[in-house]
Amino acid sequence: MDCHVASLLAMTEVEMNTRKTARALLFDADGRLLLVKMHDPSVAAENGAVEALAYWVTIGGEIDEGESLEEAVRREIAEETGFTNVRLGPAVWYAEHVLVVRGTKRLFQETFVLAYTDETKWSTKGWTKDESDVIEHLQWWETDALMTSGEKFFPTSLKDNLEPLLRNNVPDKILTIEP
Repeated sequence: MDCHVASLLAMTEVEMNTRKTARALLFDADGRLLLVKMHDPSVAAENGAVEALAYWVTIGGEIDEGESLEEAVRREIAEETGFTNVRLGPAVWYAEHVLVVRGTKRLFQETFVLAYTDETKWSTKGWTKDESDVIEHLQWWETDALMTSGEKFFPTSLKDNLEPLLRNNVPDKILTIEP
């Protein structure tokens, strides 16, 4: 990488306040995907537009300083679900996008990791006040219901990119997807 590109990347991280995020594609023994229904009016698209209605996202959150991706995924799953008996697979997707969080632009760099559990009854005991304020509920999604749902999902390309994973077609390297 030339010095100019490295300099621009460094400036972007400072100006945009980069947020490295660990996300879990958490499946149960029946092949259902656990998603979070939430609405956070303090988060807007880069253009300032706030989602009017609640939407679905994967389990996950910011990677703490000094924390590995695997550690962050395990911590986020435990905090948001109470599940500690989880098997992690590989990182399969990466997405990058800008959101405005409480008035500040942030560059989200999200890595999605396959995860599996036999647990199905989650707990909200690990939720922060902020999470309790914005999360409506969690739901195990059957594949057919998810694929035919008219609800909004993030990443927006979730349905398109989920199909190969459901056929056990795990990519050899991390795929860059639409956020």
